Amino acid sequence: MRKPSKRFVYFTIRFILVHVITYIFIGVVFMNLQNYASAFITIEGFSDFRSLDSTIVRLAPLFQIFRGAFFAFILYPFYNKIIKSDYAWVKLFFLIWGFSLIGSVAPIPGSIEGIIYTEMSLAEHLIGIPEVTAQIFVFSWFFVKWENRTERDYS
Repeated sequence: MRKPSKRFVYFTIRFILVHVITYIFIGVVFMNLQNYASAFITIEGFSDFRSLDSTIVRLAPLFQIFRGAFFAFILYPFYNKIIKSDYAWVKLFFLIWGFSLIGSVAPIPGSIEGIIYTEMSLAEHLIGIPEVTAQIFVFSWFFVKWENRTERDYS
C-alpha cells in the first residue's frame, strides 16, 4: 500500500483544524445571537433534535474532526482546480455550501429537501442558514489563505 504524500497529510491537518475552529467559533456566536436553546424548544420542526445539553451534542466539535477529514479526502483530488486557482476561496465556499446545505439529500432545515418534505415554515428553514453560510465563508477564506502561504517542498 502506498504511503500518503506529505502534502496530502498537511492539507488534511490544516483542513481539519480550520474546520473545527470555525465550527466552534461561529457555532457559539450564532447559538447566542439566535437563541438556539429557545428555538429548539418552541419550534415544532426541531422537536426531533437532541437537547443542547445532551452529551453527544456537547461532543459535536470532536465529530467535526471526522467531517473535516471526510471533506479533505473528497476535495484533495481537485486541489489544483480549486485551491490553486483564481477565486479559490469563493469556489471552495460555493462547493461546500452547495453540497452541505442546499444540495443535502436529507430533509434538513434550509435544504431543498427540507423545504419539500417537512412541514416547517420558510422562516423556520431560514434560522440556520446564516450560521452555516458564515461558518463556510470564514472557513473557505481562512483555509485558502493559509494553504496559499504554505508553499513547501513536500518531498
